[in-house]
Amino acid sequence: MSDYTFNKKVVLDVSRVRAFEKELYMAEGLSEEDAQIVADHLVEADERGVYSHGIQRNNIYTKRLELGGTMPRGVPRIIRSFGATAVVDGDQAMGMVGGVFAMNEAIRLARIYGTSTVSVTNSNHFGTCAYYVQKAADAGMIGFMWTINCGNIMAPWGGVERQLGNNPFGIAIPCKTRPTVVLDMATSVVARGKIVMAMKTHSPVPESWAFDVDGNPTSDATKAYWGTVQPFGGYKGYGMTVINAMLGAVLNNSAFGETIVDFYEEPDKVQNNGFLLQCIDINAIDNLDDFLLRMDAAVDYLKGGKKAEGVDEIYLPGEIEYISQQKALKEGIVYPIEIIEESQCIADGLGVKARLID
Repeated sequence: MSDYTFNKKVVLDVSRVRAFEKELYMAEGLSEEDAQIVADHLVEADERGVYSHGIQRNNIYTKRLELGGTMPRGVPRIIRSFGATAVVDGDQAMGMVGGVFAMNEAIRLARIYGTSTVSVTNSNHFGTCAYYVQKAADAGMIGFMWTINCGNIMAPWGGVERQLGNNPFGIAIPCKTRPTVVLDMATSVVARGKIVMAMKTHSPVPESWAFDVDGNPTSDATKAYWGTVQPFGGYKGYGMTVINAMLGAVLNNSAFGETIVDFYEEPDKVQNNGFLLQCIDINAIDNLDDFLLRMDAAVDYLKGGKKAEGVDEIYLPGEIEYISQQKALKEGIVYPIEIIEESQCIADGLGVKARLID
């Protein structure tokens, strides 16, 4: 929440938002089961404070469903399998639907073989990596995910032309009593969705986030949107961007380079987005409970280290999001009014009876 300023806020009960989202996506033609998956995913992102991937995406997701870029009744299916591996055709369904299908298959295969790799093609933007890899962690596994972004928004190191996405990846490792250690990150300084969020809330962005079209750092969210995002860690972040694209897209012949369809600017075009999921069944390596206790000890060791001046607590990856989620579940989700009004307008246009605000 500190990445942008909410000028006017509203607090909404989690169950109310989830019910609204489910009805919204059913109105767009999704089955009840698929609409529930999408609703759970988007609301969970907001619970965790990852507003860039929450219901603020309603505008573009519904537009893509209405214009044909995404198929509301797509049915993911396995089109190739060998041992602990599988290839899934996402059938251009909502990316969350394909992602859940693929992760469930990855978990199933890892139960048999101790590890698994599931490659997904012909899919769409799937939201956050954390949502899927957490499912693996809940199943007593370590989950991995790599994807190519739905739009070229980053220049190769030393270039100024959009040729790459900010291709995210995620890893989740369960603990016994501590929150799951979850690393979910794009290879840019921030996800492009945060720049979109800043545009919608009329907020400036830090100059470290993006370049304008001429390759200059900018604090103007609109100039940042039309420019290129900056890779984290300079050339190292660029290197990870390249590798993630090759794992997520080149491996299974999904869209890459000039064949990438811009998620925001080409909502009527099929994306053919690709991603890769992997699982390690911890019991195949060592006793699960013993491992979980070691993870607790490792987390305690890191959190117990000497703190820098002014630092109250040391956090592990995903811990701040976990704390945000627990607070949201008890007190509700804090939203900027612009996002709520936008989503309500979409729902009203579809004849949805549910309301976010009275």
